[in-house]
Amino acid sequence: MSATTQAREALGAQATRRAGNQHRWWRRLRVAARHAAAIVIVVIFLIPLFWMLSGSLKSNAEIFQFPPRLWPAHPQWDNYPKALHYIPFWQYFGNSVIVAAATVAGTLFSAVLAAYAFGVMRWKGREPVFAVSLALILLPFPVVMIPLYVIFRHLGWIGTLLPLLAPPWAAQFITPYFSTALAIFLLRQFFRALPSSLIEAAWIDGASDWTVLRKIVLPLSRGPLATVVVLTFLTSWTAFIGPLIFINNQSQFTLSLGLQQYQSTHFTAYNYLMAASLIFMIPMLIIFVAAQRHLIRGIAFSGLKN
Repeated sequence: MSATTQAREALGAQATRRAGNQHRWWRRLRVAARHAAAIVIVVIFLIPLFWMLSGSLKSNAEIFQFPPRLWPAHPQWDNYPKALHYIPFWQYFGNSVIVAAATVAGTLFSAVLAAYAFGVMRWKGREPVFAVSLALILLPFPVVMIPLYVIFRHLGWIGTLLPLLAPPWAAQFITPYFSTALAIFLLRQFFRALPSSLIEAAWIDGASDWTVLRKIVLPLSRGPLATVVVLTFLTSWTAFIGPLIFINNQSQFTLSLGLQQYQSTHFTAYNYLMAASLIFMIPMLIIFVAAQRHLIRGIAFSGLKN
């Protein structure tokens, strides 16, 4: 091997090492940039939560102190038990639990049946009907607010929890309010990604659609079902406009509506409001953390196609 060839090989090896080092450096820089961006986003989202926690431990006058203090000099932990007695907190909490549970159960029932019909069953006109159902997501609630109110008034439901409890069981017909179109879409996409040979084999063996749904489709759909449960619960738990319109009996207020009672004409208990709002967030945080793994997997797998 000549000296010229050896020199070329040495230069090539040196260039390869330099390129490899440069590539590793850029990769580490990209990873560090992603981590830094994630930290900044987390801090931005945590600042309001921290300010709410700090305000819940202050007196009402200290909240408006200028310059503001990040943390109270003497935290008033008794604001939390006082906030729970300032309004009928636990009564409103119970109403919210009832409404959220009924909404989740009803949405699961109706969305699973609709998603199975759109994603697994074969019938003429399936795709156009699904497109119309999905298009209902684009309708804002004010569009259907008055018609729904008129219907519920003629049924004698205004002033009761029935406008919030009953409709989710047939929510595909009033999707703009209960956001069931999203649940139908997620479940339908996942059902379409299931092995068609497995379902067809069950049909060949004489299994009915109900048997296929109960013994094959649902056991394989725990992730998407958990996603629907979490999203539906969060939507129902934080709903405000619906309870505000349909409920006029104070004893039937949900917690989101009851928090408005911390404000009055002459005095606004902002410290109690912040304390109650933090307690109001606890069920959402618990459910989200508990179902986080299923939530991410459900959304990811629901985007698959055959």
